[in-house]
Amino acid sequence: MANSTERKGIHHIGEIAESSGWLFREQLTNDIGIDAHIEFIDSSNKPKQLIALQIKSGSSWFKENNKGCVIFRDIDENHYLYWTMNSLPCIIVLHNPDDNNICVWQELSKDTIKKTKHGKGKGYYVQVPLNQIFLDASSNKKLLSLSNLPEHIVNYNFLLSQKPFMEVIQNGGIVKLHSYEWVNKSSGRGETELIIDDGNEIKKYSYPYWFPFTPYEDVFPRLFPWASFSADEEFYQDSDETLWKDLNCWYDKEEDDWIVVGESFEEFRKSLNPMRSVDHAGEVAEYMLILALNDLGKAFLKTDEFVSNVQPYNSVRPKGEDEEA
Repeated sequence: MANSTERKGIHHIGEIAESSGWLFREQLTNDIGIDAHIEFIDSSNKPKQLIALQIKSGSSWFKENNKGCVIFRDIDENHYLYWTMNSLPCIIVLHNPDDNNICVWQELSKDTIKKTKHGKGKGYYVQVPLNQIFLDASSNKKLLSLSNLPEHIVNYNFLLSQKPFMEVIQNGGIVKLHSYEWVNKSSGRGETELIIDDGNEIKKYSYPYWFPFTPYEDVFPRLFPWASFSADEEFYQDSDETLWKDLNCWYDKEEDDWIVVGESFEEFRKSLNPMRSVDHAGEVAEYMLILALNDLGKAFLKTDEFVSNVQPYNSVRPKGEDEEA
């Protein structure tokens, strides 16, 4: 699990991305060297760029300098192959909390990653320019110019980034979406997190960005297109009962009890929107939704399983007339 310094770095970089118009998605903890993805959506709601981030936070990463660059050496053969062969552009972002929270970055590619000992060593390193500030105007333009992938590859990789959540559900775990929406703010400000219970432990993953002029009921299916949503009935129990009494009951003062004059509570609940919220003084809408795999999610997991395994194409491919049988 990431330590406190790493967590602060990831959160800080997420805030920078959010304020710069990029979507930020933290990834599940793993050993392959990707901590998050950032995605840029243009004014017509079309994805323009998707980039994978390796994030390192702490002043210790800035100790080795040479000619205006930080030397980053925490690269082994597996990381080198993963980054340089990845279908997404990959970058390293270094965060120094002890120097005005400076964040600098460099692309992780065959051109920027070098072998130690003038190419004869076993290790690798990359030079990260100290003047290449993460998501300032110059860097923003440069990041957008990195090779874009075909839209179908972008979409596939977006689903792939959320595959661990889908697998938790497939394996019988529970994934909940908890969100606060400031309903009177045109900025789309709010808080959104996934709560993951795989049966062994509970983890939370935040989505620290805004959705201007877009109701959250429209946002959630875009964030998680592989999921269907239902209300966490235990969470909504009190608010549902209050609404039910207002619409279907009459309070008898003499009996000090509610008399049902309309639908039963069970019937009333069936008619409610499964993607509903709890109203807090007309200012904040709070959601607690349970995610399930929809047809897209189920199909993606089957497709990913197929493309991730070696297939015997040659043994079933028809022979041409000029080929030996």
